[in-house]
Amino acid sequence: MKIAMISANYFGRATGYRTSMDEWGAAERRVIERASLEEFDRICGDIAGAGFRHMELWMAHAFPKFMTPFLAEEMKAVWERHELEVIGYSCSLGDPVKWPRWTRLCFEACHMLGIKQIASGLSPEGASAVYGLCQEYGIRVVVENHPEKHPEEIQRVIGDYGDWLGACVDTGWFATQGFPAPEAIRQLKGQLMHVHLKDVREQGTHHSVPLRQGVADIAGCVDALREIGYEGTVSIEQESGDHDPTEDCAEGLRWLKQELELEP
Repeated sequence: MKIAMISANYFGRATGYRTSMDEWGAAERRVIERASLEEFDRICGDIAGAGFRHMELWMAHAFPKFMTPFLAEEMKAVWERHELEVIGYSCSLGDPVKWPRWTRLCFEACHMLGIKQIASGLSPEGASAVYGLCQEYGIRVVVENHPEKHPEEIQRVIGDYGDWLGACVDTGWFATQGFPAPEAIRQLKGQLMHVHLKDVREQGTHHSVPLRQGVADIAGCVDALREIGYEGTVSIEQESGDHDPTEDCAEGLRWLKQELELEP
């Protein structure tokens, strides 16, 4: 199993950690405005220094509208210098029916970066268009739950497109919506291709906390992953608006490796 840290955990970094999930849009814009190879190098250094060997790249750190082949090569050189492997590209594919150009830009950026998996929310109406882009670019899409309250909603999006579309269980969002995240993992066993392992403070709101300090039953989620024999990718996700989450994520990584009996 590959355990990554998602770079979206640093959404508050450009504000000096003076923000919150309630101000996500403004904080994301600040990250995009201040993006640079120097900042990306610092982020990769922090992720590697926390013990991770895999990273999931958030689109604000590699924004589709600004991506070029040259920039993609420079970014790859940065993460390779830190001995990191990028296992996915986390972005919003938007509405592929109304705004197909944006969706294609996301695929183009992912393709230039040499990444083979996109994690994004997706509607049933947009699944057909995205499926065609998956085939064209050779990139699979894992459908992540945010507003969805039941795993069946993700299954309906995947539908007959399971050769290129799969499920990405965000444990924190299922907890926010009041559905047991371990049960979501079990119900999506046949479609599960990626996991965002996240804890949240309480049901009904979405405020990230370190793993095992919230209501998402993270230990139960890990038990469910073992139960279904999952061997795919997992990203530790903790978007902290008021402090640097690096050490929290490092501790989460140490605990998860111990639970899964992986090499330290």
